[in-house]
Amino acid sequence: MTEAAGAARAVAAILRHAAAERDGLVSVRTDGEELVVASPGETSLLVARLLLPGDGLDGSYAPPTGDPPQEAGALSLGAARTGLAVQLGRRRLTLRRIADGPVEVEWVWPATAPAVEAVVSRDRLLEALPAGEGRITFIGADRQLLVQAGRDEQRVPLKNRTRRRKDIGTAVEFGELRRLVDAAGADVTIELADLRPLTIVSDDVRGVVVRGMPMRWQGQAAVAPKPAGPAPKPAPKRRDAAAERAAERAARKREAERLAAARARDVKQAQQALGRAVVQLDAASEAVAKLDDADLSARADQLRAALRDLMTRSGDPA
Repeated sequence: MTEAAGAARAVAAILRHAAAERDGLVSVRTDGEELVVASPGETSLLVARLLLPGDGLDGSYAPPTGDPPQEAGALSLGAARTGLAVQLGRRRLTLRRIADGPVEVEWVWPATAPAVEAVVSRDRLLEALPAGEGRITFIGADRQLLVQAGRDEQRVPLKNRTRRRKDIGTAVEFGELRRLVDAAGADVTIELADLRPLTIVSDDVRGVVVRGMPMRWQGQAAVAPKPAGPAPKPAPKRRDAAAERAAERAARKREAERLAAARARDVKQAQQALGRAVVQLDAASEAVAKLDDADLSARADQLRAALRDLMTRSGDPA
């Protein structure tokens, strides 16, 4: 892949990432001789640093209405009457300007070093990524990435050597991860560590997937400026206060629903993992029984009882 094609792929993926977000936008900022193009989302971030001229392009832009091409041999960015003109091969898209300033995205990049950097083939990883939620784990003994969604498993071989032998992984929404990997070059590095968000690196592309509370971005207007018109009549203060209280209640309700949904997903994943563990332990107990060792059989029975108790406590009794 040429450098121009790689930049085109990265920008096209950033546009798709922004379009998939509820309040998505595309941020453009000049940094010396580089142009920083980013799509900040609620739980993920995709950034590319490109060697492109960017005079007068700084700002925040609405995502395009048309779907950008998956592959393009060339890329150019320029000023348009209403915002930003993006040329991807033969396809031209215009992004409407919604704020004069870009979004500050650098603060979200993890400061701690990763415990493992797993380099894999971009195309092989995309083939292995399923839909929905699951877990991605570095398997130290096999030097592979294990991609799990329920009972489905895919293994992706590493292209680099690493000294780490201890397994480490994280839960992930595979749709979000796929949108990040779409921007990568031929190889992509998956960075994993405890208490650190899942990150990817590929050439000049970086991406982060964050679990938990949605990220709050700074530096952009919430909405596009509206044309001037007659000033609305002020509402009575009592009505304003009531509206504010109603908005606060609605926000608290939405947050409670989001947390409940997140907990339900975590419980479901725990139930699935415990179910697999019970099946494996049942098989192990059968093998132990053949050894005619009362102590080992008793310990196996204790483990089975403990696992079944965990499943009962998680809401899915075995």
